[in-house]
Amino acid sequence: MNARVSARLQVACTVSATALAAFWLLPVGSAVGVTAAVAVAAAVWLGVQIVSPRSQRIVPTVFRLPEGTPHLALTFDDGPDPEITPQVLDLLAEHDMQATFFVVGCRADAHPELVRTIQRRGHQIGSHSHGHGHGFHFLPTRAMAAEIERGIDSIAAITGERPRAFRPPVGLRVPTLASALARLPERPTCYTWTERGLDTLGRPAQAIVDRLRPHLVPGAILTLHDGAGFGGSRDRSATVAALRELLGLLRERGLCSRRLDAPSAAR
Repeated sequence: MNARVSARLQVACTVSATALAAFWLLPVGSAVGVTAAVAVAAAVWLGVQIVSPRSQRIVPTVFRLPEGTPHLALTFDDGPDPEITPQVLDLLAEHDMQATFFVVGCRADAHPELVRTIQRRGHQIGSHSHGHGHGFHFLPTRAMAAEIERGIDSIAAITGERPRAFRPPVGLRVPTLASALARLPERPTCYTWTERGLDTLGRPAQAIVDRLRPHLVPGAILTLHDGAGFGGSRDRSATVAALRELLGLLRERGLCSRRLDAPSAAR
């Protein structure tokens, strides 16, 4: 799992382990044993809902395109980055592909012209929070809503368009996120992925390709990273190399990547 796993999830895992130990050590019929069993079940259930990109229990989430969509969607997180993002954009242009970039607000503020370049080239821009802080998932509702809205405002100020797509840091959806999104003036659509390349873990390009190759199918939402510095490897050269091969595979299969908001046959 990505090195940036939320501390909230770590707490849930610790609670689960403690409760499980209590369950095994205490008499089966005791009230404490029953309580421990319930705690185990609750902690495991919550952990799954937070982590699973397909879960709908906490926040309604899009993890794949509608049935019947003829294309897939490449998405990129954590940018923009003045070194990596232009390489990604050039590769997409070379293959006449579109993508969705979930940009971090503070990085958009630092590189506004790069955000405009993404927009001019016809790609969709979504929000990935403003600061992508490791404590994002611990924020109270009001503060989390303000952090999300600040990221959206940064993008809107640069592009003149309010992004309608949002991906939470690391893709985790904690219970507070549901309340925070409800507080926004306009609630964005929450996106995760069908599969991700785990390219933040310092994996070689071939490992990234091998992980995503089975998911190069219509309707898939695939995730890579054009930014670094939020945990894991800071080197994205393998991501660029993997993207080059993945785009070639798409062309061989007669597939294309389009924006998440591109029209589909199912709409």
